[in-house]
Amino acid sequence: MLHRSVFPIALVASLLPVGANAFEIGVSYDSLNDPRTPIEGLARVYFGRDIGHGISFGQSIYAGAKGDGGGAFFWGVEGVKRFALSDRLSLNTSLFLGGGGGAAVVVGDGFMTRAGVGLGYALSDRVDAELGASYINIAGADIENTALNAGLTWHIGAREGQRALTGSPLSMPLRSVTIRGSYADMGGSRDRTGAAQANLKLAGAEASFLLGGRNELILSADGAASGGEGYMQIFGGMRHRIALGQRASVYGQAALGFGGGGLVDTGGGVLLDAGLGVSVALLPWADLDLSVGKTIAPDGDMNATVARVGLTRVFRRSIEAGPVSAAPQRWAYTLGISMQDANAAFRKPGATATGNPVMQESSVDLFLNDNIYVTGNAQTALGGDVAGYAIGMLGLGWHQPISDRWSVSLEGRIGAAGGGGVDVSGGVIGSVAIEADYALNDTMSLSVGLGKIKALKGGGMAPTTLTAGLKFPFTTH
Repeated sequence: MLHRSVFPIALVASLLPVGANAFEIGVSYDSLNDPRTPIEGLARVYFGRDIGHGISFGQSIYAGAKGDGGGAFFWGVEGVKRFALSDRLSLNTSLFLGGGGGAAVVVGDGFMTRAGVGLGYALSDRVDAELGASYINIAGADIENTALNAGLTWHIGAREGQRALTGSPLSMPLRSVTIRGSYADMGGSRDRTGAAQANLKLAGAEASFLLGGRNELILSADGAASGGEGYMQIFGGMRHRIALGQRASVYGQAALGFGGGGLVDTGGGVLLDAGLGVSVALLPWADLDLSVGKTIAPDGDMNATVARVGLTRVFRRSIEAGPVSAAPQRWAYTLGISMQDANAAFRKPGATATGNPVMQESSVDLFLNDNIYVTGNAQTALGGDVAGYAIGMLGLGWHQPISDRWSVSLEGRIGAAGGGGVDVSGGVIGSVAIEADYALNDTMSLSVGLGKIKALKGGGMAPTTLTAGLKFPFTTH
């Protein structure tokens, strides 16, 4: 569903491309000790900003990766603190707070906490290997377990005492952001009930980062618009591109990811994806992308042939070439909490819960000019007895400064929602919102907003929303 697909790309686009600052990408796996649920292991992807003194802060996504819990996703904020023990060895601690659900294994609130401790060993000045242990608790699931974990962390940009390696492969400049649609022919796949799996229509987004040598790091997420309500997938992988003149290129790619939901049988949740594609330049800063490939679940019954079409905003075509536009690109990233005032028809018939949902909300805005911007918004439940309830929307906004520190914004968005027993009347939703921002300094604003979300296919959910958060404006070059 699009309601979950926007979040990872919004997160990546907001955290990574900021000039010479230091960032981290962490991947790891937690093996749960004696779990009482179908989830036996969780994969983690962490995007964090190095704020100095061995501390980084950002957001993480945890996904079911072993057992029979494919489709369980949890995301939220995470902080990491490293204590140097020697030139290469460190003691690492971390704390994650977030929420989510899925795979029919979480009921109630879905609030997740994870505390970790471990050792890190520097394989190079940019890559650390890590081993440790963690304690994981998920409200509404039989998960209150210790876990053993292992992972890798990549340090990008300028760390303390270092100069930014601008233009080098380690700087990983943002190449492009893509909005895409996919059609997955499921062939003879069966769903979790044993019935024939319907073909999927997916909507999603992708971010690509340049590594040098025509290689790219790709991060993507997609959700089902039809054929598997509640299905979501996220991928990370590599792409190699070959130029065909000035206006076209071909590429091959391979990716590892996690997915599930909507009765799509992905087993424990691990997915493999590979494909071939072509990019055609429509404008110096815009491409049309077409690709075909395969997506399979090694321990599930998903075997899909996938065709994708995407519209791509290009920022830089190679590390050696400069940006396609001399003007810096303006962005804004918002992290907040929202409360939904549930209407009488908010929940599906027969649901007994009555609480008002509390949501974690993340947005990324890409400015087209001084006032107009494209926005992506994703939300997941932290409380209110709606575990697994999530929202994702894309839209347009108008930003208007009204003084040196105050500004207002109006947004109109469309997307999808589902999960948690909420009556989304098929899943398609619309939203309008107004926000007021107060600039605390040049890099951070306090933001509050009032809005309305409504299912567009008949009755069902139509909550009024109140949001408060922090907004971080920045530019890329």
